[in-house]
Amino acid sequence: MEDDLPQKKRGILEHRPLMVFLWAVLPIIAVFGVTIMRPSPSSLELIGNQSILELGLTQIVSVIIMLILPAILITYVYKRYVFEFLKLLNPPKLSHIALGALIILSANFFLNYLMELNTIIPLPDGLKVKFQGLQELTSEAQAFFLKFSGLSEFLIVFLTLAIFPAIAEEIYFRGLLIGVLNDMKIGAFHAIFISSILFAMMHFQFYYILPLLFMGGILGYVYYRTKNLWVSIFMHLLNNGLIVLLTLSNQNKLTQVDLEANPPLYISAIGIIVFIISVYYFHQLTKSNKLKKV
Repeated sequence: MEDDLPQKKRGILEHRPLMVFLWAVLPIIAVFGVTIMRPSPSSLELIGNQSILELGLTQIVSVIIMLILPAILITYVYKRYVFEFLKLLNPPKLSHIALGALIILSANFFLNYLMELNTIIPLPDGLKVKFQGLQELTSEAQAFFLKFSGLSEFLIVFLTLAIFPAIAEEIYFRGLLIGVLNDMKIGAFHAIFISSILFAMMHFQFYYILPLLFMGGILGYVYYRTKNLWVSIFMHLLNNGLIVLLTLSNQNKLTQVDLEANPPLYISAIGIIVFIISVYYFHQLTKSNKLKKV
């Protein structure tokens, strides 16, 4: 596609995809390393006396500063035309959205089995204690947010846990990283796998690493096949937002869903069958699509 756009100004690092990749990846590795090495804060230190509104706004600003703004800056320096490179210009197809929703919702039925596999991965005692502390911190923070009450707290929690993470993480890990890796011509599988590893690392949840890799792989696959970041953003938003919506529904006595309980085996079996069928039809529907160099 480069020859089709001769009048467009090129980015400073237009022909340096490896340099751009390192620019995008090294901060993630550095943050991961520092987090592993330093003592984990307690939930009291993290949350303190903040309200849901205050902590939510802090989280939103952090996501913007750490992921959204860097992704835009790196893309601009690399290619200049940010929205085109990140595949945000065109609206998604309704068929892609519908199948994407089925895929991401039914994929959740694999997660309990992946978490069981996660528990048998051996770890040194020092790392085991560290990762357990980070896992508990993340769980406590999420539990704090899900104690929201009233419309204003619901909205800030939905923005914090669903909307901003979906936009920021898809822009950075799918739009930017897979786009750059595609320019490096390393192949679809490797591009999706590398971006999924970095996506999982950024969550600092080792005991959820296999589910994160699985979900990251699904989102990367859908982005690669559709060439449209809005589809993976919608899927990510749906997956994260469902927990918030079910919590609201439980609070208002509309449902009584136990969000921590495992579904019955027959429900899981149905979900897995729906997943396989949805992925098959999605693959057939997007057979002619291929992520091209911009």
